[in-house]
Amino acid sequence: MEQKEFQFDLFDIIRIGLKWKKKILIFSFTVAIIAAVFFFFQKNYYNAYGSFYTGSAVMSGRVNLFRETPQEWVDYFGGENEVDRAFVIGNSAQVISYLIEKFKIREHYKIDSTDKEAMKKTYKKFTKNFSINRTGFKHIEINFSDEDQNLCHEVVNEAMNRIENQLRLMYININRQLALSLDIRKDSLDQALTVMTDSLVGLRVKYNIYDLIAPGRKNMVAFNPKGSGENYAKGIEEIQNLEEMKDKLAMDKAKYMSLSNEFKTATFDGFPMIHVTQWASAGSPKAGPFRTIGVMIAFAIAFVFSLVLSIFIEVLKDNKEKFLA
Repeated sequence: MEQKEFQFDLFDIIRIGLKWKKKILIFSFTVAIIAAVFFFFQKNYYNAYGSFYTGSAVMSGRVNLFRETPQEWVDYFGGENEVDRAFVIGNSAQVISYLIEKFKIREHYKIDSTDKEAMKKTYKKFTKNFSINRTGFKHIEINFSDEDQNLCHEVVNEAMNRIENQLRLMYININRQLALSLDIRKDSLDQALTVMTDSLVGLRVKYNIYDLIAPGRKNMVAFNPKGSGENYAKGIEEIQNLEEMKDKLAMDKAKYMSLSNEFKTATFDGFPMIHVTQWASAGSPKAGPFRTIGVMIAFAIAFVFSLVLSIFIEVLKDNKEKFLA
């Protein structure tokens, strides 16, 4: 006996669907009601958004503030390097731990303080809801989701302020340390100049020579020897050698002092480190749960699942002998 070839098309799906429609609809509505009850007890959570561009490090740097040659253009906004720094700092403990402590996030998440891993759990949950991302437009975006609508925008705005503060402190500290190193060198030159000044005074008194005779002061020296002899000549040579060395040290001291003042100028804390394009506003928009859509999706999934299951049962029943052969 020739076996009948297995066939299945759209009409078969419709036929089975109509046959099982009551069970399919009951199952689908049951799942939808369960989903509605589940979403009803879920709290709303909100999402705050903020973004900013980084400021140019060159704009507030000594190389730009005290430039000796005109520059055609210096960008007010930072490039890839500045964006990288802001991104790394934003994801560091300097910002994350600060926000957790400032807004008492552990208490907010109701995490037991006696738990040995309380901070770890707080950190993990917070970073799950808090994100800092850099985009292809060379700017930083910050998002934070929470059930507290007001907390959302406060955390985002404080995060941007904290990132700017940490960037500023980084640059200020670098310039301050450079200025300090120059001041230390200047102080050592002061000591050397004091010794040379005392030596030069002694030589002038010893040889009775009070004219400025350093070769480095070519445009200032009008020296006419007022004596002669070996002792007088020796005095001239010793004085001009020491005077030349003293002049060079004095010039070095002035250079170090000038450079130190330039770096100290760059420690001014008013330079903008970031340019905020959007502050997070109060009344953050709802980010979920979307109850109506969730119930509809649950109904659709349950409907498709029950229809597929009914088709499988009917096909298995109609072709039982063929499958067991």
